[in-house]
Amino acid sequence: MPDKRSTGDEARRRPPVARRILRASLVVLAVLALIFLVSRAAAPYLVSSTLVRSAIERAVAGWTGHDVTMSGTPEIAFWPQPRVSLNGVTISKPSADGPKVLGRIERLSAAFGLYSAMRGRPEFDEFHLLRPQFRVDRDRNGRLDWANEGLLSAAVRQVQARDGGQTLAPELDAAVGAITIEDGTLELIDEVSGRVISARGIAADIAWPKLSGALQATARIDLGGLPVRLNFSSRQPLLLFGGKDATISAALDATAFGARFNGIANLAESPLRTGTLTLSAKDVTAFRDWSGIQLAGLDSLKQAQLSADLTLVGEELRLEGLEFDVNDTHGTGILSLSRPPGGKPRVSGTLAFDRLNITRLLSAFSLDLPSTDDASDQMERPPRLLQWLDFDLTLSADRADLPPFELGDVAASILATGKTAQFNIADAAFEGGDLTASFIGTGSGFSRGGDLTLAIRDADFAAVADHLAIAGPVPRGKASVDLALKTREPVWATGLADMSGTFAFTSQGGTLTGVNVAAIRDLARTRAYFQLSAGGQGSMPYDRLDYRARFANGTAEVLEARLAGRDETLTVSGVVPYADNALALSAELAASDRTRDEDLPPLRFFIGGAWPDPVLSPISLPPENHLE
Repeated sequence: MPDKRSTGDEARRRPPVARRILRASLVVLAVLALIFLVSRAAAPYLVSSTLVRSAIERAVAGWTGHDVTMSGTPEIAFWPQPRVSLNGVTISKPSADGPKVLGRIERLSAAFGLYSAMRGRPEFDEFHLLRPQFRVDRDRNGRLDWANEGLLSAAVRQVQARDGGQTLAPELDAAVGAITIEDGTLELIDEVSGRVISARGIAADIAWPKLSGALQATARIDLGGLPVRLNFSSRQPLLLFGGKDATISAALDATAFGARFNGIANLAESPLRTGTLTLSAKDVTAFRDWSGIQLAGLDSLKQAQLSADLTLVGEELRLEGLEFDVNDTHGTGILSLSRPPGGKPRVSGTLAFDRLNITRLLSAFSLDLPSTDDASDQMERPPRLLQWLDFDLTLSADRADLPPFELGDVAASILATGKTAQFNIADAAFEGGDLTASFIGTGSGFSRGGDLTLAIRDADFAAVADHLAIAGPVPRGKASVDLALKTREPVWATGLADMSGTFAFTSQGGTLTGVNVAAIRDLARTRAYFQLSAGGQGSMPYDRLDYRARFANGTAEVLEARLAGRDETLTVSGVVPYADNALALSAELAASDRTRDEDLPPLRFFIGGAWPDPVLSPISLPPENHLE
């Protein structure tokens, strides 16, 4: 039987398992470190520099399918990792006028595998482009001058969509790796529209392991002095580059604005086909200064954001499930952007607001572009938004501001084209009554005035008078108004002297304040003239009031003015030069029941002076009259 003490001594002398594993790991790490150091030290002798240089040149030419030349001397470094750098790289293609330069790269470098280089077939990764400058031309057929016979173009032509991603034949599914761009410039030139889009100061990090795989990119871009950050990803980048439908996720973020899109895009037809779109204006002042756009009402805009489900159906772009916030106003609706044959793009749809400012809405349809010293450029640039877009919108609002009034439950519409503009209020609650209106603009938009028709039914004109702060005699009661006027200036920015039209006012009962009839009769017996205020406080109740007038050039002609009370009736005729705040009227105060003429004899008088305290002059005085 073995001795238990000798067995325990052997176990204590044997190294623990953990210690043996640690010792073996240290040995392995030491060997690997030695191999790494030896390989880096021996790399210049084991790897052909000429082979690596020519391989990177062939790789760039193979990827682009264009001619690649260098003006500088290639450099190869092996520490801390093998890397080759090309200086003064130019990418060009033959043309009828000689080589056409597509891009220049001040310095192009890439990492390469030491083992693959030793085998004579170096594989490159972690590309770094210093101050690259690329130019892309799009011809009238939509073809890009970067289209070629390179590896990338071949992959674009043969890629297929599969399960939300993309697939390639194995011989085309090359490794790409990481790409870093430092201080890059991209210029896009569209031959059809003549537009030139430039992006400068591009700093980007692109991760694209294989051509068939997903692409992710982050970039910082200088757009005309505005720093913009871009986050982009797509599981189908080759489909996107080939002008086919591809799923993408993109987000733009700047101090002035932001945008986000998740869905399907197509670079050849419409950039965005279907998906979720979010837009935001975070600093409107900065956006206006950056863009140079001067839009009426833009100064009052502090912030705005919009989100919607975007869908392209044929030639119509739809925004469904639309939600937007402008300052403190929230709204929802559906919008569509279409282009009728031979016409301008049209924005149509239905919008529902919590609160709507009608004045700002109408003034927003006047857009002035940045001025320029070039007269020919001024003639080429459309000076107004309506020369780009037509609008056909149905609007509703719980509340609408039409200073100094507030409307409720508004149902309205706006039709605005390059030739005409019309704004209609089909129905709205107004001071306890109803309001309808139609404003037809003169020419393009509402900035040059137009024709306004307004109808108010059974509104409380005591509240109307309070809102307008009218001084002098005011009818207070339920009333109806019909107004038709023409103006050469915007209604919200013009004076009464610049308007012409007709006005009708009807009230079925109320009180005319500021008129003391008994005092007027007493004063007429003793004075040849007196101011209305001399009669003191008072009011004249009426059963019906009818007033009609036409006005132009600052003067109103009274066609009918009759206030019928239970005891007395007041009729007025003449003109009101309201531009001078003057009056030139004749009036008669008589018994409503003419059989009572002895008790209430007719009193005729002139009304002159200035509003709100005119001068009354009796035309004929009773026999007992004596002058004071």
